[in-house]
Amino acid sequence: MMLHYLQPAKLQSKKIVFEDVFSARDPATLEHLKELSSRRRVIEESINQSSFITEAIAREMSGGLTSHCLRDLQKLEQYLPLLENLIFHVDLVCSNHRVLCWILELQIRWSSALSSSSLFNLRGPKFFQIDNLRYELGMTLYLYAALLRERAIEILPADLVQSATLFREASGVFQHLANEVFPSLQSAQSVERPLEATPSMCTVMSIICLAEAQAVTIRKAEEKGTTVGLLAKLHYGITELLGEATAIVYSNTKEYKDISSSFLEFISSCKALHELRSRKYLAESVKIGEQVGVAVGVLRDALINGKRELPGEESWRSIFGKEIDAAADMLRKFENENEFVWHEKIPSGDELPRLQANDEFAQTFNLTYLEGNSWLWDISGVRVLVDPILVGNLDFGIPWLYDAAKKFLKNFELTDLPQVDCLLITQSLDDHCHLKTLKPLSEMSPNLRVIATPNAKPLLDPLFRNVTYLEPGQESEVEAENGSKVRIRATAGPVLGPPWQRPENGYLVISPQGQLTLYYEPHCVYNKDFLEKEHADIVITPVIKQLLPNFTLVSGQEDAVQLAKLLHAKFIVPMKNGDLDSKGFLASIIQGEGTIESFKELLSKELPDAKTLEPTPGEPLHIPPP
Repeated sequence: MMLHYLQPAKLQSKKIVFEDVFSARDPATLEHLKELSSRRRVIEESINQSSFITEAIAREMSGGLTSHCLRDLQKLEQYLPLLENLIFHVDLVCSNHRVLCWILELQIRWSSALSSSSLFNLRGPKFFQIDNLRYELGMTLYLYAALLRERAIEILPADLVQSATLFREASGVFQHLANEVFPSLQSAQSVERPLEATPSMCTVMSIICLAEAQAVTIRKAEEKGTTVGLLAKLHYGITELLGEATAIVYSNTKEYKDISSSFLEFISSCKALHELRSRKYLAESVKIGEQVGVAVGVLRDALINGKRELPGEESWRSIFGKEIDAAADMLRKFENENEFVWHEKIPSGDELPRLQANDEFAQTFNLTYLEGNSWLWDISGVRVLVDPILVGNLDFGIPWLYDAAKKFLKNFELTDLPQVDCLLITQSLDDHCHLKTLKPLSEMSPNLRVIATPNAKPLLDPLFRNVTYLEPGQESEVEAENGSKVRIRATAGPVLGPPWQRPENGYLVISPQGQLTLYYEPHCVYNKDFLEKEHADIVITPVIKQLLPNFTLVSGQEDAVQLAKLLHAKFIVPMKNGDLDSKGFLASIIQGEGTIESFKELLSKELPDAKTLEPTPGEPLHIPPP
């Protein structure tokens, strides 16, 4: 179970009537202003709880929505475009003194849901006035994000995937406020403002939503039977996120002097709860490794810290108590087993194992092979999905000629993916640019960052809004929500057509501080002149050739060795992109040449210090910096 805190959405606002303040030169403008006021009024009535509309009428007016939260989101979605349109036109005449006076007359006032003075004021909430339309935009967007988060909590018992998606959407809106909306407002005037109108608080809320999204993802992972070692790290990842949020709060003591104590308790309690869970899973993990004494020590330490952090709020305390009871039961079992069977020493303090913090993994590559040409890479928190085939088979639209399915990850679906920061496409053909997968992916994430070969432009432009096409030699930067950035540089791959056609792409992927570079090209076809100026610590390449009569589909073996030698590779990750359950005439005439063992033998002669790391489909392959 998760701890829930719904207070961030409990904002209130004073009435605004735009047409009473702004002078309209024509009837159409007047109607626009009236509609703007009307759209805002229904929001005011809802959040101020001043509406006299019955539940049945409210449901009918919303098109049958039964959720109050969904209704409010709908109202905001109808108001925000009109408000943004007004701001656009006001910005065109922003130096006009008369317009500035009109904005002043609006008296834009919002309360704070995170301020202790607003929560415990007997005369009602304190309202903060800032005479800037971007204050209205920012607070409205803040309310929208808070309601997205509330809706995520509302549907959590019924739909884990959608709940996690909504938490991430809320995080994105909060981050947009922190980066784009409130910084300009802050520089404009130094008047008293609600905590919600500060970039740092929006960053805190963004981090909290990310932590909550990860907590939901963990619940799904627990249902699927994910290994306890990985669950321990996932829970610890949440404690790190919340630790980051806590650090932001306490580094802005002047700004946060009026912050609600219950909000602070929520953050600290969530952090402590997930730390307890991470320690419990860590104990299970070391117990599986037959270190029973260590497991006992981990649980004892976890329980001491957990009991110290018990929250005061009753519902949170109940959840916390159940977790403590479960850890205590596990401890008793482990203690009995150690006493009667193992007789191991019980470590304590610095002798206990610790889950490593994110900064110790800052330059690592975690490479998950999804079979075929598909990968999921996590580079210092930047998640890159590569050439995905996750919906249906690979058949190039001609299943009678060729039809291939995965051998191992038969049940892996799009919804099993974590939040992805970038989609990377190497080639324009179906085994790389798989429309059966990309169409539903684009519906789930139309704004997903995409980096691709220009050859795929006719296929990708109708699907995604944020596509960067790279020619060989060009590069682009991808940034994750945690601030990590990687650079992706295109290289020349195979020419899949007449000689004058543009080559497809390979890529060099450079970690945030440049400590590690990965090279990937799925056919082992490369331009030697281009790559001899480059370096890659990790090379992902096929090593088993795939041959048609008189034609090489995929190269490998000695070509893969020369590629590794050219790039001075330390690690070679062989991919078996031909190892699929395939049928059809074309499948019957494709022949493989060589094995991974024969490749290793060739490699040992040319590059004896390089290591071959064979990936297991679906399992992250962890490669640390040298």
